[in-house]
Amino acid sequence: MAKVLSQEEIDALLTSVSTGDESEVAQDQKSKLSLYDFKHPNLISKEQMRLLENVHEGIVRNLGVFLSAQLRMIVDMNLLAVDQIMYSEFVMSISSPCATYVGQIDDPYSQFVLEISPQFVIFIVERLFGGPGTFVTTNRPVSVIERKIMGRVVDRIAGEIAKNWKTIKEFNCTLKRFESNPEFVQIVPASEPVVVVSMEIKIRGNVSMLNVCYPYMWISNILSRPEVQEKILFGAKEATADEQRLIENSLDYTPVDIVAILGKNRLTLKDIIELKLGDVIRLDSTTRSRMQIDVHNRHLFDANIGRKDNNYAFRIHSVLKGDEINEK
Repeated sequence: MAKVLSQEEIDALLTSVSTGDESEVAQDQKSKLSLYDFKHPNLISKEQMRLLENVHEGIVRNLGVFLSAQLRMIVDMNLLAVDQIMYSEFVMSISSPCATYVGQIDDPYSQFVLEISPQFVIFIVERLFGGPGTFVTTNRPVSVIERKIMGRVVDRIAGEIAKNWKTIKEFNCTLKRFESNPEFVQIVPASEPVVVVSMEIKIRGNVSMLNVCYPYMWISNILSRPEVQEKILFGAKEATADEQRLIENSLDYTPVDIVAILGKNRLTLKDIIELKLGDVIRLDSTTRSRMQIDVHNRHLFDANIGRKDNNYAFRIHSVLKGDEINEK
């Protein structure tokens, strides 16, 4: 026989059930919460971050090809991350001695930092002089001679930065000075946010890093422009009149191959093998027949064959339309 519960037992069960539901609701509310650091707010949107990644993926791709040619070995470069941090955090992440270059952008004016591993600098210099190339374990300062030799490499990096940013903003980019102590590199106040682009370089199983640090104010100035915002929101615009004119001029002077097919015939392999000098192959057309004119292996014209100024020539009789070209 089932036990009959008293009123006190019923009240106790109801209390435990209500308490459990409230704890579950509280747990659900807690799981929906996300932490937000007011000292390090996210100032760059996802669309802007994607645009920065596209720019620097081009830099990584071109630098990888350049370094492979200069070092005469396979160089694998990858874009690791585009992060927004405080400038003090970036400086503290650089070990001393370092290989840090301070660059300058003219429009709008700003400075940026290019940081390369000293071991990688020594490796590049050794390879450029014809050595086997080894990643040294000791972290020694880069000498004055090694800085001079690295000048061509860092100038190429500055050129690639300006070249790949050209789709967003055209400017000139130069690297002005070298510093081996990160504390002497002060392009913005320590509490100012910066955007750091981290690139990974893999050579013979060795991994090195190359970092580019832009001030956030310069990034914001570039990405907040109306034309850039329009590109972010709506993608690339239609070509302007000047761009269309440049494309048309390029096409006007583009060489193409034109082939006149005088006629056709079918021969057996035995007949082809037995051909001798002076043999005549009869075609399926006459001198009055209309010939097929191909432009880049596409039948575009019908013409009559003839001569002009002691040269063989043809006169266009008809031009095929789009549907007729597709059928051919």
